[in-house]
This record gives sequence, C-alpha cells and structure tokens, in this order.
Amino acid sequence: MPHRMADQQWEAQNGSLSPDEARARGLCWCCSGNGALYSAHGGERITAPCPERCDNGKARR
Repeated sequence: MPHRMADQQWEAQNGSLSPDEARARGLCWCCSGNGALYSAHGGERITAPCPERCDNGKARR
C-alpha cells in the first residue's frame, strides 16, 4: 500500500518562502519556484498551474 500524505503534508509542497524571499532567489513570487500550487480538503488533492504563468517556477523577466 503506497504512503498517503495528509492534507497538511500535501499543502506543504507550496514551500515556505515569502514572496520577497522567492524574488530574491530569482523564483516566482507566487509559487516559490514550484510552477504549481497545491491545495487539499478532506483528502481531495488539487494541483493547479501557477496563475502567474511563470517559467517553470522561475521569475518572469
């Protein structure tokens, strides 16, 4: 049986960088360089593309 993440673990994939920290590292301020946003509720997992249309998580120039 595969390991199943809790909702909190799934959402932790969003990263912990603030928008300013992400920008300082050359990453997208919205997705912290992931290229996607993660959300979960009641075991339902959602992965959405970054709404900023970044370049695979890199800041747009």
